Amino acid sequence: MLNTRRRAVLLLGFLSIIRLGHAQHTLRIEVNDFLGAENVFLSGSINQWNPNDKDYQLKRINYFRTEITLHNLPAGQYAFKLTKGSVETVETTADGDDIPNRVINLRRDTAVLFAVLGWKDKMTSPDRFTDSARLAHALQKGFQYLKTNVDSSFKYALETFTLSSKVSPVMKAYATNLQGEILLQLGNTEKALEVFKEGLHIRLALISPMDSGSISYLYNQVGDVYWHLKDTAQAVDNYRLSMRWTPVYAYFHPLHEAICSRLCNMGRACLGRHQIDSAKWYATQSAQVGDRVSCLTDLFWGDIAQSESKLLTAIPYFRSSAKLALQHDHNLDIALQSYQRLAQIFAATHQRDSAMVYARRAFAIANQLHENASIGRSGLALASLFRDRGLYDSAIFYQQMVIESLEKQFSSEKERQALNTYFNEKIREQDAAAKKKEYYATLWRYGLFGGLSVLVLLAMVYRIRLKSRYDRKMKEIEMRALRAQMNPHFIFNCLGSINRYIVKSDTKTASNYLTKFAKLIRLILDNSSSDHISLDAEIQTLQLYLDMESLRFDGRFDYEIQKGENLEEDHTFLPSMLIQPYVENAIWHGLLQKEERGKLWIRFKKVSGHTLQAEIEDNGIGRKSAAERKSKDAVRQKSYGMQISSDRIKIINNLYKLNNSVTVHDLFDEQGGASGTKIILKIPVS
Repeated sequence: MLNTRRRAVLLLGFLSIIRLGHAQHTLRIEVNDFLGAENVFLSGSINQWNPNDKDYQLKRINYFRTEITLHNLPAGQYAFKLTKGSVETVETTADGDDIPNRVINLRRDTAVLFAVLGWKDKMTSPDRFTDSARLAHALQKGFQYLKTNVDSSFKYALETFTLSSKVSPVMKAYATNLQGEILLQLGNTEKALEVFKEGLHIRLALISPMDSGSISYLYNQVGDVYWHLKDTAQAVDNYRLSMRWTPVYAYFHPLHEAICSRLCNMGRACLGRHQIDSAKWYATQSAQVGDRVSCLTDLFWGDIAQSESKLLTAIPYFRSSAKLALQHDHNLDIALQSYQRLAQIFAATHQRDSAMVYARRAFAIANQLHENASIGRSGLALASLFRDRGLYDSAIFYQQMVIESLEKQFSSEKERQALNTYFNEKIREQDAAAKKKEYYATLWRYGLFGGLSVLVLLAMVYRIRLKSRYDRKMKEIEMRALRAQMNPHFIFNCLGSINRYIVKSDTKTASNYLTKFAKLIRLILDNSSSDHISLDAEIQTLQLYLDMESLRFDGRFDYEIQKGENLEEDHTFLPSMLIQPYVENAIWHGLLQKEERGKLWIRFKKVSGHTLQAEIEDNGIGRKSAAERKSKDAVRQKSYGMQISSDRIKIINNLYKLNNSVTVHDLFDEQGGASGTKIILKIPVS
């Protein structure tokens, strides 16, 4: 029976191995080539080391990056190099030396990202490069040394300042990435934020579907800076934008750690606001990314458990994050944070032996990373633990290490401040050089086109004068056309009324009406030839018009024309027939809609030396009631009379540079009911 079970287990294991051996995986290879090779090929064990295999040519996705995705690959080890089509054009180090074969152990869907430092057929001395190639070389070196040797990275970043303004915006965007990273290393977060935003602005202006990874990276960097500045709201907003631009391939291991970082930071923002459920949701989302194994995610789960005072739950998460950081993700920073948290938990729970173990591990990694601040914290914890156990020699040793780390930190801070000052000075020089270049370019443009501009200006002045005369003449013609539109309007109404009296066989009234009509026509003909008429002539025209309308509507309204004492009618001139449409509007809209007899007041008075105020007041039904009735006749009258007068006022103001104004006031009785309308015209007169 036992042998049968053993055979079954062995068979199942054998079948599992066979199935794993036949599993199909996807391999995505991304290459940063700052030297801008035109055609790049994959040459390796997968294609018998063919250096010019068209099926394995990388596709360019932006100025610096190429990619290739290989599907349905069995698990195993693959070796390869990159070429430009021949053995003589294989990739090399930055100094032109040969590099070993690149090796990938494929066990799952995988994405890798690396950089080409040089090509065998290219000159490796930057002095022989063009500006673009020199900038590319400086960027490549700057990013290469960013984590290992900040001084060297700083040197290459300085070189990008003088070159980035000479080349394309794409290259300048890459330069801002490196400069921002250096500023972060130097502790100048405010300037780093400004530089990253500048790079983001350039990227968004050059937006293309192939550039989403760079935009996602920059939004993430801006979010990290805001996170460092404790502005979690802005940080989360930029993380979300970064997630929106994140390309699909970034979810593959090992590139997915950047996504886990964004999700965990958004979760930490929720944790800081005590929104535990939201924090757990982000942790769950992070756990689903990539190969579902992340030291960042486990560290965050541990922080969530610690915030809930579930220390026994937090310990396995911190142990797992430390293990994954060392064995899986190669992230010493996360291992350091994990060991520090474990040491704190065990110290708080009085498990001094375990606390000492993890504090020592944290101390060792901090020394490996040259993190003076972490060396100080871990050393202080160890000194305290040894002192509690009575091991004073060890306590003094670690206390001395803390002092040395503080001294190094102080010295490093001074050096960093000096570098930061120098770097900021270079930034100012770059800005000043750019402004100076733009200034001289502007002077050159002005000098080149100065003479032509003067000639064009003279021609424009002459043309403007001609156009001004032409416009004035056209406006005068337009005013006459408007008056010509008003005259038929009067005639149409009057003839219609006379016709009604004739039909009714009321010859006396018809004759009286016709006599007044003849006088009115004579006045209209006399006034239509002049732009301005006297106030006396305007009042005579209004009286004739009102007499005819009162007669026409069987005396349903009375009117009264009032004149101010200081008014000289014969010596006051105003635009002809400007007031009549407003009088007509008051009669048709207000007075004729009343059941009882109405009244109209027309008042003229001088309010200043050159301004005449005309008031047309009625005790009709008011504008609101008139609008509700919406009589077709009222609409027609408004469209012909009021609109023409409004157009005339605009033309007069423009033509004579005047400021005629019209205001309408609704009148109400003591009970708040509508009791009429008052229109006030202020007319500059001569």
